[in-house]
Amino acid sequence: MKKGNASPLRKIFSDKTSGSADILSELHEHLKREQKIIEALPMLVYDIKEQFKSFQNVQNYIGELEHTLIKERKLDKFFSKYDSLFENVYDKIFNNILPGLKKHDKIITLSNSRTVLEILLRLNKINRKLSVIVCESRPKFEGRILAKKLTEEGIPTELITEAMIYEKVQSVDCAMIGADAVLKNGGVINKTGSSLLALACKNFSKPFYVIASKEKFRYNNSDSQKEMPPEEIWRHHHKNILIKNYYFEKIDKELITQIISG
Repeated sequence: MKKGNASPLRKIFSDKTSGSADILSELHEHLKREQKIIEALPMLVYDIKEQFKSFQNVQNYIGELEHTLIKERKLDKFFSKYDSLFENVYDKIFNNILPGLKKHDKIITLSNSRTVLEILLRLNKINRKLSVIVCESRPKFEGRILAKKLTEEGIPTELITEAMIYEKVQSVDCAMIGADAVLKNGGVINKTGSSLLALACKNFSKPFYVIASKEKFRYNNSDSQKEMPPEEIWRHHHKNILIKNYYFEKIDKELITQIISG
């Protein structure tokens, strides 16, 4: 890979606040622009797979790209296929979830999911009473990004910490989150804090919806996690304090009202 081409990919690799849908979209556009470096793709395939182990849509995308590269040596049809998928997926998910969301005015979510954003924007067009509570999602606070985007679109938005979930769930109509992977057993992998939100919804009999594109479905139940730097939790922590930092966790099937795809 040429040095001039490394920077955009390095930027995608270092992105710790975007959701998996945005990561895949950026990755897709980058690789589409760099089709001519096809001889370097085997190395890129390995690097991308390792970097985004928790993002099932990226794993599926790269796996299909690798297969197409081996079989056809050309990627034009592959990129065209995903251009079409990205263009229509949010409308399809919205149409599938709309019957369940029509009666809900106040929704709670967390992190910075592109899929959640797109569905809320569409819902706001037909429900002007819509308001959203967003959990800030420590340690990278990417929930703040989603809250800002919603506010810029005129959607009343409240930003809270995950510690406030139990109290706030009592006042909402439902919860809606994205997913980094949908497991074969019906469970889901998503940002840490999702299980707490799901448990609170279960306790107060609130619907807990998961929305995800078909590219995020996994053919096994693997949920191995990559431990992240402890400095993200506390830069000046005591040497005798053990700090654990994981971005993702599993939400059990029993806590999920419905998984909606498109």
